[in-house]
Amino acid sequence: MPALPLLERVEAAREVALDALTHATGTQSLCTLGRERLRAAKYHEGAVVALGDLRRALRRGEPAPTPETWGLGIVEKYAATSPDWRAYLIGGREALSGVRASTPVPAPAATS
Repeated sequence: MPALPLLERVEAAREVALDALTHATGTQSLCTLGRERLRAAKYHEGAVVALGDLRRALRRGEPAPTPETWGLGIVEKYAATSPDWRAYLIGGREALSGVRASTPVPAPAATS
């Protein structure tokens, strides 16, 4: 069975992340979650946002975020001081890593 096109895989992964976020929050607002559920929700929120950023970049033909570059700057700054933001950053980067791992690597061109 051929692999799905990248955009379809990203959209499918984002749907899974959205479902996980909904399950983690119990449909409550992130602002109202207690500490025991907040970190899991932030992890899944990071995944949803990172995959949304990737989807947008693919649709626009722009450079795609990578696990190494997503969240550089302000998110990394917050992650350095907050376990919740650290979960958000890790969730986003792991989601992007998962998409990258499922992307077939093209075979090198034959040289003569």
